[in-house]
Amino acid sequence: MKTKSSNFVINLKVPNVKIKVIILMTLFFLVLSCAKKDKNETTETMVVDSTEVVVNDDHNAKNSLDYIGMYQGILPRADCEGIETTLWIDENNYVLYTNYLGKMSKIKPEFRGSFVWNNEGNTIILEGIENAPNRYFVGENYLTQLDMDGNEIEGDLAERYVLQKKSNVKVLPPPPPPAPETIKNYSIHSKSLENISLVKNKWRLIELNGKSIESKEMFIKLNNEEGYIAFAGCNNMMGSVEFKDEKSLIKFTKGASTMMACPDMTTEQEFAEMLEKVDNYSINGNNLSFNRARMAPLARFEAMK
Repeated sequence: MKTKSSNFVINLKVPNVKIKVIILMTLFFLVLSCAKKDKNETTETMVVDSTEVVVNDDHNAKNSLDYIGMYQGILPRADCEGIETTLWIDENNYVLYTNYLGKMSKIKPEFRGSFVWNNEGNTIILEGIENAPNRYFVGENYLTQLDMDGNEIEGDLAERYVLQKKSNVKVLPPPPPPAPETIKNYSIHSKSLENISLVKNKWRLIELNGKSIESKEMFIKLNNEEGYIAFAGCNNMMGSVEFKDEKSLIKFTKGASTMMACPDMTTEQEFAEMLEKVDNYSINGNNLSFNRARMAPLARFEAMK
């Protein structure tokens, strides 16, 4: 009887062990499955988040907009009807034309050079333009001129500092032909070499009204369009000039200038007044003098290298 009873107990325990093993294995696979699922979800979330960050960092005008082309507009100006402005840009370079409406000057200044982007990739900075605005915010099919510090211009005229895109042209306009070897409308005469030197060189101001000029940035440059550009410490100046005849007679016509307000504009004002008085010039090697009649030179210059 004991034997039978013992066998009966053993038979009852065996099924219980199997059930426990099955339960434990089932729980193990459930836990493993959930762990893999959590890991996959975590990985997917990390990838999505990482992708979103990269897209946000790189999304700017530089790499998202078709900014290359020609832009035009009339920018506000206090002393004239406005500045008719045309700006071409390609991937790295620019050409800028400006025309001061209502001014008698024949000069339409042209600036060429390269540009760089600001750190945010939303503003281009025109290199080679000094003492004048050279920063433009790049929007979709428009450019907005910023102030000298790169800030948005505020006030009633703020909306007018915009150049609209007119063309998707990829090629910048060619540079003007080189200056001729003689001044326009001049015949060959004894002063020809002086005439060539006068328009060929860029002249640095070294003396004004008998006072030495220490700054190395003040200059005047005459070009083959019978005009001049100059800088005398604060604003860019430009206007027309007339060459009389072989006697080195010259006459400057007051033109336009930028409208920067600087702490000391004394030299610039004297320079502008000097140009209105000049009626002849003389060249001696690398030195140029602007004179009035036979009086002492009003201004002296030296050729810049």
